Amino acid sequence: MRVYVCHGPNCASRVGPVWQALTLAVQQSGTAERCELIVSGCQGRCEDGPNINIYPNLTRYARVTPDDARRIVSEHIVEGRPVAELVFLPDY
Repeated sequence: MRVYVCHGPNCASRVGPVWQALTLAVQQSGTAERCELIVSGCQGRCEDGPNINIYPNLTRYARVTPDDARRIVSEHIVEGRPVAELVFLPDY
């Protein structure tokens, strides 16, 4: 599983606590071997940041807080269930 965490210009100032929460939650959950946290560039949703994209089967999360990050790890990464109420659905 690959977890892309936006560190673009608009998210960079807000993403530090989210990155720390993700890193710690992945380590504590024992999923570090199958979950790769990746610093990404801008994901093009600056007004909705901090943003996280998880692959495979792209799932997008927006406005992620440290508490959201911990929940994403426990439910999506560990249990394999995207966190429905946190999933970003674009307005097409």
